[in-house]
Amino acid sequence: MKQKKAYFYSIFVLAICLTIGVKGYGQQKKIEKTYKWTYKVNEDVKITFSNYDSDLVIHTWDKNEIAYYMSVKATLKTTEDASRLDTYLEELKFSHSAGSVQIDSRYWTSKKAVMGRKTMTLKGAKTVRFSEYKMKGEIWVPENCRLVLSSKYSEIQANNVKGVLSLDLYNDKWYGGDVNTAISIKAKYSNLEFEEMKDVDADLYNCDMEAGNIGNLNAVSKYSNFHAGDAGKVVIDAYNDKYSFRNTGDIKFTDKYSDLEALNAGRIELDCYTSTVDIVLAEDIYLKSKYGKYLLDGAASLNITSSYNDKFEIKKLSSLSIDESKYSVVKLDHLERSLLLKDGYTDKFYIKNVGSLSEVKVSGKYIVLEMALDREFSYRFEADVKYPKFDIPEEDMNTRIKTKEGSDLQMKAVKGTEMEGMPSIFVNGYDMAITLTEQ
Repeated sequence: MKQKKAYFYSIFVLAICLTIGVKGYGQQKKIEKTYKWTYKVNEDVKITFSNYDSDLVIHTWDKNEIAYYMSVKATLKTTEDASRLDTYLEELKFSHSAGSVQIDSRYWTSKKAVMGRKTMTLKGAKTVRFSEYKMKGEIWVPENCRLVLSSKYSEIQANNVKGVLSLDLYNDKWYGGDVNTAISIKAKYSNLEFEEMKDVDADLYNCDMEAGNIGNLNAVSKYSNFHAGDAGKVVIDAYNDKYSFRNTGDIKFTDKYSDLEALNAGRIELDCYTSTVDIVLAEDIYLKSKYGKYLLDGAASLNITSSYNDKFEIKKLSSLSIDESKYSVVKLDHLERSLLLKDGYTDKFYIKNVGSLSEVKVSGKYIVLEMALDREFSYRFEADVKYPKFDIPEEDMNTRIKTKEGSDLQMKAVKGTEMEGMPSIFVNGYDMAITLTEQ
């Protein structure tokens, strides 16, 4: 997490600014002044703040009051322009009541620059001419308020927020502290930094967001990066994004062209297209995928509805179940319990070792299965294959049935000591290359 940006100005600077008014320099006139609004409100007041091209600092305090300071530095063309703008801002009022306050820092209807001539048309007032115009703001709000902030082209620094917070940002930089309640974020072309957060509802487009630990996350995003510490339940709909976490609860990840990283997770649902998923440890995983790459240290089970041209590098699984697969490659260091492939086509499975294996059942066409078994491991072996390519320890097997007619093979055999409920390996299909090595 990057170091939080320091406040770019403070109440002390504003106090100095309050002593500065309208200054004249030849034919141009300058305003360097801070305008102030204060309102008495309820502690849970709803504050709707519209911010435009104005850097902003947000403070929370234990007062039932809002204080908003707006600092303006402007160079006007004439004394009349300067006086008109100053009078307008001094008399500017915002809609307010004890339960609701609405502040809009964009108090003009238009700003234009034509042939080097800059004009600003004030809302409900005349047009002023200027050559330079800058503004920034600072606001103090009750700590339990409901803050709805929309902003464009600004840098925003926020203290810890305890009340409800809703953000709509466009081309902004947000530096935030802790958010102690649920937050809603809609952002485009923005950078956001937070410390600790509760539940997050995010809609991101071309954004970078970084946070410490968060609650539950519900995100829709495109072209964005999201990095957080620990998280609760995670639901993501992503397009060309990068997400990373430490520990999470359950994950539901629907995406195209995106990356997902996590250390420890609960139940995971993946619906992916051209994705890279790197999970250290998980519970049960449910997957639908095309053109993906999956890195996994360990999981209870991996259940694949469909896989197309995917690559899997897995250290340990209890069980692997695949309904349909084409052109996929699975490299598995350790399989503890079972492998079930219902319908495979040109798939490859490389399994280095097994635990207390109960069942391997593989059906398909052009399948490669290479699996290492303990030399003392006992199992049943059955095959019904056209064009078999077997490299198995048949000399150590007790063959019960072996019928070969042309390219068709039917075989039943037992390796080791036969017993009821013993592990079984069953192969069914077309052009199946099966290698069982002993170690």
